[in-house]
Amino acid sequence: MKARQFKLGPMDNFSYLLWDEDTLHAAVIDPAWQPEKLKSFLAEAKLKLQAVLLTHAHPDHVNALGSFEDPEGKLPVYLNDGDYFMLGSRPAGLRNVSDGEQLQAGSLKISALHTPGHTPGSVCYLAGGFVFTGDTLFIGECGRVDLPGSSPEALYESFVKLAALPDAAVVYPGHSYNGDTSTFGVQKEYNLYLKLARLGRRDDFLKAVG
Repeated sequence: MKARQFKLGPMDNFSYLLWDEDTLHAAVIDPAWQPEKLKSFLAEAKLKLQAVLLTHAHPDHVNALGSFEDPEGKLPVYLNDGDYFMLGSRPAGLRNVSDGEQLQAGSLKISALHTPGHTPGSVCYLAGGFVFTGDTLFIGECGRVDLPGSSPEALYESFVKLAALPDAAVVYPGHSYNGDTSTFGVQKEYNLYLKLARLGRRDDFLKAVG
């Protein structure tokens, strides 16, 4: 399985393409700002788009969703229903994704981990040793918890989940803050928030995000 990171737009957002090298089945993650770059890569690599995966529904992560929608709803668009309220309009293929759900997008096998905190419906997607963390976990940082629907307490519980992931798993975040990628092993040592969650220091975590 391969992944390609695209830094797009004025807020250093990351969109991603994930694909199977044998079947060329692909998924796009958080399409935003410059869909033509994503579509150009899809065409050049002859990839066959099977699904759209949304880590959450903030506009800077979904503002190019319309460029990938299928009016007949045949292309699934996965988003946890906790974030449906933020969508201006719901795509025909919108499907709820739950914690622990195993998604099959063509030949791609993707696991969903519900990680609320930044938003009620934030999700991390696990596939092929990659973890696409959206705005839940950044390199050395955590997502904001001062926005409508945010919850520091929920973010702590989500970080406890993330701290249990394998050290070798690759972190692919939703923005280029302090770096573009890392591993969970590194982040468990140098990301204060993940380190506090790993050690079970809830009160210190809540103070740090406050």
